[in-house]
Amino acid sequence: MVNDTALTKAKTELRNSIKSRLAAIPAQQFTAAGSSAALLLPAIPGWDTFRSVLAFFPMKDEIDTRPLMEIVLSTGKSLFVPQIKDETLVFCQIDQYNREHNREPAEDPALTLKPADFPALVITPGLAFDRTMNRLGRGRSFYDRFLASLDAAHREYTTLGLCMECQLLDKIPAEPWDKKMDMLLTESGFNMIA
Repeated sequence: MVNDTALTKAKTELRNSIKSRLAAIPAQQFTAAGSSAALLLPAIPGWDTFRSVLAFFPMKDEIDTRPLMEIVLSTGKSLFVPQIKDETLVFCQIDQYNREHNREPAEDPALTLKPADFPALVITPGLAFDRTMNRLGRGRSFYDRFLASLDAAHREYTTLGLCMECQLLDKIPAEPWDKKMDMLLTESGFNMIA
């Protein structure tokens, strides 16, 4: 279908443009933005209701999530981070991490995400987000499939798109099945649909 091809092309071009923009940002800006966003985390709506927080270790062109993880751990909530197994995200609990080296959690079935770990806050990465809560991922659909699996299992969760302010756009090309975020968080504050 022509529209599908045009939408795929538009997403690819936007991904390339955002990646180029992010590559020009100094590393310390990602760190500073992550520290500022982390301080805002406990003020998000529903914070007290979440048993667990699902976060991610940052890639070099992503906002630094390590300060945020420190805050989650200091509040006593369970913290889970993903690893990729057979093209699927599997979240495992960690209780500390090495600040110098991002590491995947050990493969321990006792530490994988379970129904008792919900309701959860799912902090979701993206190359860009728009003001209507659409997300542009990296194109491999890991989070789309993971969130669809939570929906199929009727898990109670809230999605929080996390990025730098420069990654917020007016409009992102989206398909009907693309999962919208419930909230967005940047170093400047929160965005939510009223």
